[in-house]
Parts: sequence; C-alpha cells; structure tokens
Amino acid sequence: MQSLKGGIRLSSSAKLARLNANMSLEEAAKNLGISAGYLSQIENGLRQVSSERAGQIAQLYKKNKEEIFLASRYALREVFVGNSTEKTGS
Repeated sequence: MQSLKGGIRLSSSAKLARLNANMSLEEAAKNLGISAGYLSQIENGLRQVSSERAGQIAQLYKKNKEEIFLASRYALREVFVGNSTEKTGS
C-alpha cells in the first residue's frame, strides 16, 4: 500500500456509494463542483483527495467517510504536519 501524505484514495466503494445514492457521475460531480473526469479518477483510486473533499463526497452520498474508506480496503491515514502521530484504520 502506498503511503499517502495530505490525501486519501478512494476506490470502487465510492462509486458504489454514488450508485446507491442513485446519482450519475455527472450529477455527483456537478453537486461537488468538480469535473466528472476528476470524480471518476477519485472513484478509481487514481487521484488523492483531501479529507475535506472526502467528507463532501461522503455527505453527498449520505454516508460517513469511514464507510467509504473501510469498504475500499485502503487504510485511512492522517499525517499531521509537524507531528509524527498517525491514525490508521483498516
């Protein structure tokens, strides 16, 4: 697994959450204020997103971040600037 600083990766669980919310890629992207291509890259684990953006995605799909991240089998890792403390969930 890649170490991620400053962002987290989502995978198909984000896509599944979107589909369960009965939203098209284009509709979800418009609601988030991003392009459909960018959201597609996020859903496919090709782009990192900030914790804030991940929260916006989860809120739009009426899920909490942990549901999306844990389902994706990626560790949720927050690296605090200037502090070696890390939070990991798997």
